[in-house]
Amino acid sequence: MLRGVFRRAIDFIKENKLILILLCFYIAVYFAFFPAFYSSSDEHHNIANALLIQKGLIAEKDPTNVCNAGLYTSNGYVYGQYIGRALFLIPFTWFGLSAVILSSLIIHLVNFALLLLILNKMKVDKVFALPYLFYPVIFWQSRAIYADILVLTAFLGAFYFLLSEKRKCLVVSGLFMGLAMLSRYDAALGIGAILAALLLKDRKIFLFVLSGFLPVFFAIFLFNNFAYGSAVATGYGDSGLSLLYSTIFGAQPISILFYIAFLLLLYPLMLASPYLAKRFPFKLEFAFFSLAYIFLAARYNPFHFELSLLTLPLRMRYALPLAGMLLIPYAVFLQEIIEKYKAKRGIILGAYWIAIAVLFIGSIFAAYVHSNFLKERKEVFEILYEKTPEDALIIGSSDDCMYFLNGFFPKRRYLNVDLNQGLAGNPQGLSIEQFIDSKTYVIDLEYSSRFGRQDMRYQTIANERAKIKEFIEKNKERLELVYDENKKFYLRIYKILR
Repeated sequence: MLRGVFRRAIDFIKENKLILILLCFYIAVYFAFFPAFYSSSDEHHNIANALLIQKGLIAEKDPTNVCNAGLYTSNGYVYGQYIGRALFLIPFTWFGLSAVILSSLIIHLVNFALLLLILNKMKVDKVFALPYLFYPVIFWQSRAIYADILVLTAFLGAFYFLLSEKRKCLVVSGLFMGLAMLSRYDAALGIGAILAALLLKDRKIFLFVLSGFLPVFFAIFLFNNFAYGSAVATGYGDSGLSLLYSTIFGAQPISILFYIAFLLLLYPLMLASPYLAKRFPFKLEFAFFSLAYIFLAARYNPFHFELSLLTLPLRMRYALPLAGMLLIPYAVFLQEIIEKYKAKRGIILGAYWIAIAVLFIGSIFAAYVHSNFLKERKEVFEILYEKTPEDALIIGSSDDCMYFLNGFFPKRRYLNVDLNQGLAGNPQGLSIEQFIDSKTYVIDLEYSSRFGRQDMRYQTIANERAKIKEFIEKNKERLELVYDENKKFYLRIYKILR
């Protein structure tokens, strides 16, 4: 038996030698430019939720251990991020931040493996799975701690089992769809789109898939009722119904055009590939799925952010599951081109491998840039903990809370100077003054990457940070400057004297 397994492994390595070599180089680059930290409060929330779940909790009662909560309930302050990513993170939190970050690479590699299995089942050359590794927004999330890439994992798993006509596999497909929703509730739109297409095409398949999805769906409802106070509530303070409404009526035409153009141009014709590939039988499912996800993503206007050659592809974040799923029909489409122009097979394949090489080189540069970007965050983190004592109370603004995570980092307390922003509207009517003690510090922080920006997102952050400057000006008589940096980034740390 062991000999058979060993032989199959050897055969697999021989058959997929080029893919495995490139994958090894990809992993080596990842570790050469390993992410030193994370960069947003959303990522912080995913880790914080994992730590809470470990304790059997779903909310934080201590207001000085909260990072921009979205909701306040009888259980305490609740984060807006959904629990699917947090559940996946739990075993990694036992080994520190590097392990938590590494979880994203593991998800990325699992997705790649699922894509290989899907293409193998569809009798498509597995080399056409390689563009997945380098798709910009997917590549970025393999280095960050977001949920979208895990949603893609669930959809790829659902599609793999959907390819089988066995009843058990169809039920498992529905189960994976439920896991997609557990990771992000708005995935329900994509799930509904697929189920609607299946209902129109084959009711038996629809019913089996639905039977796998419904148990997770109702489990989510029960969790919502317990954690958020209503079956249709979310941690963001909005109901699922309001999210649905904002998706249908909140999508902006300019945003819709952006996503359509990007999905057509970044990898040429990828959005159209389900309909250009003659041997791809899931045209209706992908038509519905694409429409749902384009509208879902278009709620978030990409032009509210600073756009550059590097950041433009990252604005695809909310369409990531769609982009990843489109790589399936795209692989079929690429193979059909090879088969159609047999006389020029060598030239076409040569062009394909050149494109892969360019993407790989581009990913090295992107990893280098991203690594340097995160080193700045890590340096800020180290300074904050070096210049403040254990159990210090830190008063900050905007997303400064992301540096403070008790139970994971050394003990610090934190309050947003705007308690309404930090504490879900501050329903308890708390004030900063009632928390100030002999170990209270104030931080005024701005990153070099944001100097001089004019986009709407920066203006929002600038307005948030203006409040800490107002607080400093108002309390300048009792503040002692303990740290001042104005080169790599702008950071001033003050101690409140009593």
